[in-house]
Amino acid sequence: MSAAHRRRVVAVRLLTSLLATMMVVTGCGLIGAKGSSPQASATGSPVTATTSPSPSPTSGPDAFERSGRGSQIRLTLPDSGTVEPYPLVVALHSLYHDGSEPQLGWGLDELARSSGFAVVYPDGLNLSWNAGTCCGASGAAGVDDVGWLRSLIAHLETEYPIDPRRVSIIGLSNGGMLAYRYACEHGDELAGFAAVAASLQTLSCAPPAPLTTVEIHGSLDGHVPYAGTLWSEPLQTGITPVDVSLAPFRAVDGCPAPTQPGDTSYTGADGRPIGASTSPTAASSGSAGTPTGDGAASAIISAAGPDGQLAGSGTAGSGTAGSGTAAGAAGPSQRATSTTTPVAIRHETLCSTSAHLVQYVLPTLGHGWPALTGPTAFNTAAVLWDLLKDARSATAGPRM
Repeated sequence: MSAAHRRRVVAVRLLTSLLATMMVVTGCGLIGAKGSSPQASATGSPVTATTSPSPSPTSGPDAFERSGRGSQIRLTLPDSGTVEPYPLVVALHSLYHDGSEPQLGWGLDELARSSGFAVVYPDGLNLSWNAGTCCGASGAAGVDDVGWLRSLIAHLETEYPIDPRRVSIIGLSNGGMLAYRYACEHGDELAGFAAVAASLQTLSCAPPAPLTTVEIHGSLDGHVPYAGTLWSEPLQTGITPVDVSLAPFRAVDGCPAPTQPGDTSYTGADGRPIGASTSPTAASSGSAGTPTGDGAASAIISAAGPDGQLAGSGTAGSGTAGSGTAAGAAGPSQRATSTTTPVAIRHETLCSTSAHLVQYVLPTLGHGWPALTGPTAFNTAAVLWDLLKDARSATAGPRM
């Protein structure tokens, strides 16, 4: 059997396993089981990390120092005078990039200083992360990226006044895939996580505790298609559909899938339902989540899946799996009358726990971080922080 054929077999098994998991969690619920100081840049200036091709074990209190990845990291601290302890955000780059990608392109540094949290930009070995079946050299070598991230977080909590119950992970593409994996294995230690243009790429996922979950995806993403694909040639693996990726987190958070008109709304660049006067976390299912406001019609998408077309945008979100667009459904049935330009489609339902699970679909976005400027701009960093800032983890960790 050729190597390519073996990888395809693994990909098919992955998708089959996750589809079966989705059937279980949507029908019967999910029972989860738990299985020296860095040189930082408080001003946001990149500090190049040193990596090793052969990572060392990442367990024990000195795991970070023994990891072989060097002690220099990119770290931005909040402004002086910030109330301590403050939150920490771990920003994970995409495949074939390093920590400079999120630091220079995601707008987190300025937000961290003004909003009072620290943000760290670690480097994956060989410009990749082992998220399960993906990606690059780290995935092929089985690098323990989850263990290393735990050791990094534990180290930072020792060196800086970080609140151990307010640690969140944000990842793009391969980095978002690792965020999914980390949440599956150690979600009780996270306040929340956000995956942008990413999918769950592990064979099983049983989050140990509820945690706030945010997913942002472009309908035109051909690299990590919303609807998934049995085989991605660029990534050499199958891609799990977003709905399947979120199923374990819906189960543990007690958040049903969005099926009612009140579960879905248009948003502007700020991620808030158009016409709503409350924060994004206030938009839930039922009448409490119906966007209202002065002169604004409800921006509800009736019984549509997440792959709709924004009214007047001229960009369809329908297609077939693997084609670069998400599997189609009816577009929004109503046009928002607010002066705010619709940019995204938001899905959120009322959860039985204190966690939130929010999806954003951007019909004009391909693969990558949403634009920071222009007519289709989406203020991703601020949107994510608004959802993550009040979240707390089930336990204070990690304890190495």
